[in-house]
Amino acid sequence: MRKERIYNPLGNAPIYTYPELDSTMLEAERLIRKGAGHGTVVVCEYQTAGRGRGEASVWDAEQGSSLLATVVLSPEGKGSTGCAPVEPLLLPLITGLAVAEAVESIVADEADASVQVKAEIKWPNDVFIGGRKVAGVLCRARAGLVLAGFGVNCLQTSFPESIEKTAASLFSAAGVRINPRALLPQVLRRLSAGLCGHDIPSKIEKRLLGLGQHITIASTSAPEGPRFNGTLLGLDSDGALLFLPTGAQHPMRMISGRITLRAHE
Repeated sequence: MRKERIYNPLGNAPIYTYPELDSTMLEAERLIRKGAGHGTVVVCEYQTAGRGRGEASVWDAEQGSSLLATVVLSPEGKGSTGCAPVEPLLLPLITGLAVAEAVESIVADEADASVQVKAEIKWPNDVFIGGRKVAGVLCRARAGLVLAGFGVNCLQTSFPESIEKTAASLFSAAGVRINPRALLPQVLRRLSAGLCGHDIPSKIEKRLLGLGQHITIASTSAPEGPRFNGTLLGLDSDGALLFLPTGAQHPMRMISGRITLRAHE
C-alpha cells in the first residue's frame, strides 16, 4: 500500500493505492475501522473478490485494465465543505454522473476529433456507452458512512462470453487507450462537485438511459418476484425512479429494482 500524491478535492483525504486487493470496498471497510473518514479513497489494479450489484454479481478484470476504486462518503456532509446532506438514493447516481462526465471529458481529450461518445446512466448504478456497460457503481452504508465503489473498463479488448454482447471498455467503445490512473482525478473532481451541486436529479435525468422508453423493472432481492412493464418517466427529487406501468393512470415511485430496456436485453 502507498499513499498517492495527487490532490483529493474531497477534503484532501488520503488516497491509498494497491497492486492487488480482495476488493477496494472491503479495504475501505477495514480503514474505516481504523478511523478513516469522508473522502478517503482506495484504489487497486486488480481485485480477487470484486463484487457488483447483487449477490451473484462478480467484477472480474485483468490487472491494470480498469479503474477500481472505493470512496468513503458522508451523506450528512460531515468533513466535506459544508455541503447539504445528500439523499441516500442519489449517492450511486451522483457517483455514476461523476464517472460519466469524467469518461466523456477524458475521451474528448485523447480521441480524434471525429470520435464522440455520450455516456448514459442506467438507473440506479451503471454507465453505458453505445448501449454497452462500461462502468458499474455499488454503494453500501457502513458505520454512518457510505462506501461508493466504482469500476470503469478502460483497456479491455475482449470480455467473457457471458457479457461479451453487453459490456464495453473505453478502448473498445472509443478506440482510445486511457490509463485508469489518469481517470481517477477527473472522477474525484466531479464527485466532489456533485455532492455539493444543485439540481443534480435533472442533470442525471438528461443522461438517463431509456428515458421515455418502454422498460421492464424487476426486483433485485427476489429473482422470482413481480415484474412491471411500462414507461420510464424520469427521476424524483430524491433519486427514485418514476415509472408509469402499462395501463395505469398514475406513476409509481421505485426505490430499487433492475430495469431492462428492449434494446439492451
